[in-house]
Amino acid sequence: MLSKAIQGVLPEREWHIFVGMSIRDNEALETLREKCLLIDESCVKGTCLINGQQCISFNKQGIRQLEMLLDEWQHKSNYTV
Repeated sequence: MLSKAIQGVLPEREWHIFVGMSIRDNEALETLREKCLLIDESCVKGTCLINGQQCISFNKQGIRQLEMLLDEWQHKSNYTV
């Protein structure tokens, strides 16, 4: 999901489902969701149509923050996002 967000091809619906849910059984994933929610609140530029889907787009600061989150998560042993 983070890779798609950075590339600008993450469907808006998928992003909003993730940031809008509460994850009770995985504290690390809930922390990631909360960080993404903060990025959503301050760094979303809007959406763009790609292959017939509205995809979320972020400003430069948001992309940098998403890249840092992705880098952090790629080094976790149970990386799934």
